[in-house]
Amino acid sequence: MREHQLKLIALSLLCSPTVMAQPSKMLLDFCVNGSCYGTAFVLVRDSHILVEEDALKRASIPLEGIAEERIGAKQFVDITTYAAKGSVELDDKTGRLSVNLPANAFAATSLNLNPRAAVLKPSAVPSLFVNYALNAGTQDSSASAYLDGGVAYGQWLLRDNPSWSQSLGFSRGLTRFEYDDSSHLRRLTIGDQYAFSSDGLGGSALLGGIGLVRAFDLDPYLITFPQPTISGLLQAPGTVDIYKNGVLVGQRQIAAGPFNLSGLGLGPGANNVTVVIHDPFGGTRTLQQSFYGASQLLSQGLSDYAFQAGIERTSTQDNGYDAGRGILLLRQNYGFTNALTAGYRLEAENGLINAGTSASLRLPIGYLSGGVATSRNRGEQGQGSSLGYQYSNQRVSFGVGVQTYSSGYSRIGDDLLPASVRPRRVSYANASWSPFGRFSLQASAGDIVYASGTRQRNVGLNGTVNLRGDISLLVGVNRQLNRPGDNDKQLTANLVIPLGNGSIGFNGTHDANSGNTYGFSAQRSVPTDTGWGYSVNAQQGSSGASDLAQLDYQGRDGLVQFTGQRFGGQSSGNILVSGSVIAMDDHIYAGRVLQNGYALIETPGVSDVEITRENQPVGKTDANGTLLVTNLLPYQANKVGIDQNSVPLQYQIDSTQQMMSVPRLGGTIVRFGVHTLHAARGTLTLHDKPAQYGSATLVAGKKTLKTLIGLDGSFYFPDLPRGVYQLDAHTSSGDMRCILRMPASSKPMTNLGKLICASDDGATP
Repeated sequence: MREHQLKLIALSLLCSPTVMAQPSKMLLDFCVNGSCYGTAFVLVRDSHILVEEDALKRASIPLEGIAEERIGAKQFVDITTYAAKGSVELDDKTGRLSVNLPANAFAATSLNLNPRAAVLKPSAVPSLFVNYALNAGTQDSSASAYLDGGVAYGQWLLRDNPSWSQSLGFSRGLTRFEYDDSSHLRRLTIGDQYAFSSDGLGGSALLGGIGLVRAFDLDPYLITFPQPTISGLLQAPGTVDIYKNGVLVGQRQIAAGPFNLSGLGLGPGANNVTVVIHDPFGGTRTLQQSFYGASQLLSQGLSDYAFQAGIERTSTQDNGYDAGRGILLLRQNYGFTNALTAGYRLEAENGLINAGTSASLRLPIGYLSGGVATSRNRGEQGQGSSLGYQYSNQRVSFGVGVQTYSSGYSRIGDDLLPASVRPRRVSYANASWSPFGRFSLQASAGDIVYASGTRQRNVGLNGTVNLRGDISLLVGVNRQLNRPGDNDKQLTANLVIPLGNGSIGFNGTHDANSGNTYGFSAQRSVPTDTGWGYSVNAQQGSSGASDLAQLDYQGRDGLVQFTGQRFGGQSSGNILVSGSVIAMDDHIYAGRVLQNGYALIETPGVSDVEITRENQPVGKTDANGTLLVTNLLPYQANKVGIDQNSVPLQYQIDSTQQMMSVPRLGGTIVRFGVHTLHAARGTLTLHDKPAQYGSATLVAGKKTLKTLIGLDGSFYFPDLPRGVYQLDAHTSSGDMRCILRMPASSKPMTNLGKLICASDDGATP
């Protein structure tokens, strides 16, 4: 009957419905377009086949607009609804339900290969940091000190960087109050800050006031410039391999139907993207696309801005403000499309206003950028303009540009500069060529005309050849033409030989004005953990010999640098000590110079516990059970953990990993629950006889603890807090209740002896 019924069902998908008396229930393999997704509950009723909803979701079959029916505890969908789009076949002999649908019947799959990382709000834990650099030398006026410190609380940061030197005296640095709005990638600053233009036609100034600026640095994984989208169609679930310029950069499983791949992580310049599609039957198909990436553009819908206003401060050495010089800067760029970014800029100070607009356009080959601006300074009008083009690929790059400023053109900060460094025209051209991997050639030319009438022109040609063993040879010729001034020409050659973690080099220079110079150098960088590094440089020229030697030691608490040099017949020596001091949770810690956030990891009462960051060991807890982990990415998910093998067996670990977020240059506390195990054992007796075989439970706080009971009535709890408990036992001797008293003890094991129990009839033992 069942076989005949299934045949009628298959025919009913093509013919008129056949009425059946009773529905049939079964568990079948569920396959879509040749790929199977496990078993599914199926209900056959009249001419309809109902399949559980979960199975359809596993196969990525769209459910929008499809009626569902609840049967028992499950939601079912009539699969015969899809017969008009494809075919449905139920085979009772193989126990399989097969559905075949066209690719466009599936919902589109959008897959971002470089998704934006989750931005987390950090814990609000007060912390203080101070970076320091102390320098002392043998020459007069060589002593100096530099500090960069702040107090952080959540997303707020009060920061200053004062300095002192024998020659210049004291400067309080930049004093400001900052708030990071990490969810919107923007920063509010109250106090000292730099205001600068982003289009090249504006000026810059140091001011004390208020500013709101876009802060892309709050998300270090964010790619701000446009990326391509690769689209295709899969008839059945498959795999796609993504190649960028011939290099495999990703592989993903994709469901049947249309798909869109984005976030490929392409760099600037010309890129060739190849997507190889593998279907489940062994077939392959290739999609290719060329895309030019320009980092000067913004992705569609993304904006970059700054709104700043305040009183000008002429320099960091001048600790006050010029009360008569108000500063205003407004600028914004917006990605209107993935090919066009445009924006505006407005800057003003007393008697001066400067406004302009700029745009960048991505072309099929390269990108074009330009801008225009006008200024009015105490009645004098001026204009500025810029135009540039850039192209690059794996072997060739080329760029050309020009900026012009009329005689009356003014920007904020210009009046603090002498006329000799205020440009009126800047033009440049550069090109590079790498015909094969071991050779590259770079050419450049520049021309600058200043407001004072002086002009500087330079042209250069440089080549690099990579020899065997990663040995590199750099050769260059450069010519400089000055008006007024002396012209100059230089020929240079430099041979660099790598040696392990360091290198040695030989160099020679011919200068038309200063003669010939030749020299030797050797260097080895300090290791990432602890150890020594050095640098030696010896030069011999027409003016005599000059030498520089530097020895570095990097420890866990900072860097010590010894420097000795000889120049012009005079010798000098210096010592530099740098590091940081961090105060948090009533503790003070010394460390290397701090660049990001930090976290205090605590394993209360347990020392020498191995701490990991992203599953990599970073140190062990001290005698207080603490370890400071630095340079964590702010506002991102950072994973820290403990190596449970480093925890003594008498301790219980609540968790071995935690995810947390830290503020920028601020800290948080991560506490792992580690406590001493207090095991308890004993025996249960009923009517003066051991209770044999069974199990027992008791409730300790919010936990229910269980134990097995042995032949002699023995029980064991691996960790039992101090207290009085009712223990319920179910044994072959009968059900019983006991009173268990766990005393306070520092011993890892407490023997409770014999516990006298009573039958579970409500009596108390």
